[in-house]
Amino acid sequence: MSQKCCHPCPMPGPEPYVPIDSYAQYSVLANPPSGSVLPMHTVFQEGDAIKLGSETEIILEPGYLYLVNYLFLATPGQDGYLQILPKIDGRPGLLYSVFATAGISKNASAPGSFTVRTPGPEEGTLSFVLAYAGPTSNIDISGAISVTPLLRI
Repeated sequence: MSQKCCHPCPMPGPEPYVPIDSYAQYSVLANPPSGSVLPMHTVFQEGDAIKLGSETEIILEPGYLYLVNYLFLATPGQDGYLQILPKIDGRPGLLYSVFATAGISKNASAPGSFTVRTPGPEEGTLSFVLAYAGPTSNIDISGAISVTPLLRI
């Protein structure tokens, strides 16, 4: 005995998978005063979801969860320090900031990684601020920032 379906057929299925094809990496090479937003240069940039909006700001297309990785190397001098503070949509991302100290070597590294959502409807922005004080009067800093969309939200 066969049973008939009481739902209209065919049942709607899941939306087709659309691959995420954007990713980018930016470099920093600067000697800025404390409190400066770090200037960035494009190393590579694929797709349309991520782009430099200005020399100091990454633009993130809405509708994604992004993975952001960064690594900065600097010379704050012996016993000096530096802090890298990500700014997300113009607001300080204190949870994602990194504080790095230099010992006798006079060098410091500041790595960090975090995720950021851009639910929209506006684009998101991302920038990085360098801070230092104490015996440090000047810092040479270099680094890399990688941004990859993880999934659509």
